[in-house]
This record gives sequence, C-alpha cells and structure tokens, in this order.
Amino acid sequence: MPERAIIQNAKIIVIKLGTSVLTGGADALDEAYVHDMALEIARLVDAGKRIVVVSSGAVGVGMGVLGLDRRPTEMRLLQAAAAAGQPELLRLWSNAFAACSQRVAQVLVCRSDFDERNRFLNIRNCLTSLLSAGVIPIVNENDAVATEEIALGDNDVLSSKVAHAIGADALLLLTSAQGVCDASNNVIPRVERARELEQHIRPDATAQGTGGMRTKIDAADAATRAGIVTLIGPGRPAERLRQITTGEPVGTLIAHRQDRPPARDAWLGLSATPLGTIVIDEGAERALRERGASLLAKGVVSVSGVFGTGDVVRIESVRGQAIANGLSNLAHWELLRVKGLPSDELPGVLGREAQGSVVHRDNLTLYE
Repeated sequence: MPERAIIQNAKIIVIKLGTSVLTGGADALDEAYVHDMALEIARLVDAGKRIVVVSSGAVGVGMGVLGLDRRPTEMRLLQAAAAAGQPELLRLWSNAFAACSQRVAQVLVCRSDFDERNRFLNIRNCLTSLLSAGVIPIVNENDAVATEEIALGDNDVLSSKVAHAIGADALLLLTSAQGVCDASNNVIPRVERARELEQHIRPDATAQGTGGMRTKIDAADAATRAGIVTLIGPGRPAERLRQITTGEPVGTLIAHRQDRPPARDAWLGLSATPLGTIVIDEGAERALRERGASLLAKGVVSVSGVFGTGDVVRIESVRGQAIANGLSNLAHWELLRVKGLPSDELPGVLGREAQGSVVHRDNLTLYE
C-alpha cells in the first residue's frame, strides 16, 4: 500500500506539534490555533482513529509566566520556564478538546524512561489504556527534571519513541516548514530513507524551539526503521492535518520498513539509548554478522561510556560503523579489565564468576 494511503487508513497516529507551530512565531501560544487543531484531531477520533499528541510549548508558555522576553540559555531557567508553562499548556489543550467533547490526559516522560524495559512497558501500557478509554494523551518531555530534550530536539525524537511504544501506524512531525526542501526550495515529496534528507538540512531551528530538520530526520529514521510511516510537513493552518490524513500530497514522506522487527528487538535497537560504546575487532564483527554469535571479551578492542550490568550498549566496528545494540553482562570498568582476554580467564581477573559472553546473542539486535 502506498505510504500516503497508509496514513489515510492508519488506526493509531502520533502527531508531534513543535513550539513554532503552536505559537505561529509569536511570543505566546496561539489559542485560536490550538482550538482549531483540537477540532481537526477530534474529527479523526470521531472517525475511529486513536491519536496521541506530543506537544511542545511548555517553555514558550512559561517564558510569559515568568516575564521573560526571550528563551533563556541557563538550564535552571529553562527548567523553571517549563515547570511554569506546563499547567498552562495542559489547560489550553484541555479547554480546546472540551469544546469538542473530547477528554485528555497529561503524560510527562523522559527519554531515559524508554531505556529500561519495564519502564518502557509501563509507558506503553499507560498510553494504550488511555487510548482504549477514548482519552487523548497529551505527551511532553518532563523538562522540569530532564535536560536532554529541553536543550536538544523539541520533542522530535521523543515522538518517535512514543510512536514505537504504542505500535503506531504513522508519525506526523508537524512543523512551520512545508516539508524538507531541496536546493531550489521545492518540497521533496518522498524518500526511501530518512538519511537521504541530511544533505538538505538547513539551520532552521526557531528562536522558541530547539529542533530544526536534523532532529526531525533523526526521529523519522528511528520511526521508519521500526516500521512506522513518517511524514514531515506543515502544521499550519490546522486544516493541513486533514489534507495529510486524507492522502493529499503535502509535506515530505519517508518510506518505512515493510516488516516490523519483533517488539523487543525494536526496543533494544531503536528506543533504548545506549549508555556506552564497545568497539570490536573484525573477527568478532564477522561472528556477530555471519554466525549470529555472542560477543566475547576476546573480540573487544576498546570501551567508552559509563554503564552497568544489564545496561544497553552500542557495538561498533574499528571503522566506526554501528553494528548492534545489546545488553551488557559486564559493567564498563569490568570490561576495561578483561577486554581482549579469553572467556575462561574472566573469573580470575574479576574475582567472581562471570558469564562467558560480554553480550549474549539473545540480548543483541543487529543494525541493517
């Protein structure tokens, strides 16, 4: 089925709205636009679709609450603005959807919530339960305690993690741009892979937002590799959403992987954020790629990052190419001591019994 038809027939859709879309470039959220967008989303819900809204804007709203005339650069002020703006942001969405007889719920998450399997499942269960009850989740980064999204990304990557968590059919990254444009400023209608768009990246993050096209391409890459068709397109006027969801040629469409990876593999390879990197030699690389083997300490060349037993790590070749993500059986400091050693020497070096593998093949997901 063509990708635009998939969006048209999608049952579960994640809609990400950036700060620049919600404000229209002004100093405060555009309440009229929020109401218009709520009406468009309510129409989709009435048509039987389940919608999750990933809404930025808390910092932008909080700037007004705190009397700031420009986005602060200090993290403590950014967090304060987010804390002050979050209740106002939810109030605006609640009022807008109440006018459409739709109920909403606030869900605040951090990127790290997706890194541990049980927390990831808790997020999924919460969101799917809300959708089953006919409630629209309004998701945002918990910026008052987390710092990564508040400084980088404006919820773009977060929206791809949410889309994967709930098994969405489509992810719509709505922005102030018409889509991704080529050198002649024409919208690129479709690409096979998100990374094809990197050559067209421009420094287009707004004064209020922190995203820009790079983080949207990162989000699209993760979502499409999880089998979720993704579109980067205009969020204004609100009627654009209706055009997108009825299959009209709006925005830039990124093709998706046809066969969705198993849920646990997708979490390990796409949703969880690696806490460290293990570089392996060519022999270990061949063993992983060609024989589906486990990673042994003997094949480890170098280790970076700080991670513990059971944490997600990225495995790279000596050429710097990402090979896989996996769950480490050793903490980083232990692996630094035993890298390059045969497996039977690990207990003597570590002073305890140790598994023969650094990453077992059952806890490893290869990149394409």
